[in-house]
Amino acid sequence: MRLAGSDGLRHTPSGLPTLRLRVAHGSQQEEGGRSRAVEIEAEVVAFGDTAQKLARLPMGEQTRLCGFLDRKGVKNPTLELHVTEFELFSPN
Repeated sequence: MRLAGSDGLRHTPSGLPTLRLRVAHGSQQEEGGRSRAVEIEAEVVAFGDTAQKLARLPMGEQTRLCGFLDRKGVKNPTLELHVTEFELFSPN
């Protein structure tokens, strides 16, 4: 995934670093015996050391993100990825 945007590193009321990012993904996928182009943008969130490390990366950087899906808020059922670890991705 490519880091596509951020509102910058912030902190929760308890002082925990938090970062909301927009990421973009583009690929060719096989479905029903045919190839199709997939292009998405999604919002992800990271906390603590992970948030601080991601905040230092330049936008446009290619990364592999790992974590878990959760709803965006108690009253907002929209899914978002909570990033718990990541690595820089080099396609070569």
